[in-house]
Amino acid sequence: MRPDTHDDPRAERSRAQLSAALTTLLRTREPRDISVSALCVEAGVSRPTFYQHFASIDEVAVAGVEQRFARLRADLPDPGAPDATYRLLVSFLEDLERERPAWQRTIGSGTAFAATRDAVEQWFADRLAERTPEAGPTVVRYAAAGFLGAVRAWMLQDDGPERPSAAELAESLIDVSARVLAPAAATRSRLRS
Repeated sequence: MRPDTHDDPRAERSRAQLSAALTTLLRTREPRDISVSALCVEAGVSRPTFYQHFASIDEVAVAGVEQRFARLRADLPDPGAPDATYRLLVSFLEDLERERPAWQRTIGSGTAFAATRDAVEQWFADRLAERTPEAGPTVVRYAAAGFLGAVRAWMLQDDGPERPSAAELAESLIDVSARVLAPAAATRSRLRS
């Protein structure tokens, strides 16, 4: 078991360097072509430093996703506003668009980075659960998996007039999730009455 180093600034710097290096490498390489050695060279850290913080490259990817989600949430003005979830979703989709090649290789590819896809799906589930806690965990997970599937398809879609913008996709996802989550919540409350 690796020691908890989250309060150590040097450890956080090393973790951030490795996450940033992975994003850089994913812009031009497939995940299966990225070795721990290549990642360490790109990050400017040693292999022992890598293994002090992570057990696999997928763990680095998950940490990078979690850092991005935390940054997006921290950058959100007025997180308590009624439209905060929508704005957070648009910010996430815009981030995907800015780093599209890296994200395509992270959550859009075959079996590589399964834990990263799970982390993104969990993030969607958490956001949906915040908005509709009465829907229940099974329905929320179902909707989150659909969110992720739609986002992955959007990322892989060729540029052109049919490809929606981040804001248009967010609107569509929110509309679909409302249709999925609201009936489940209504049915559950009718059954409990």
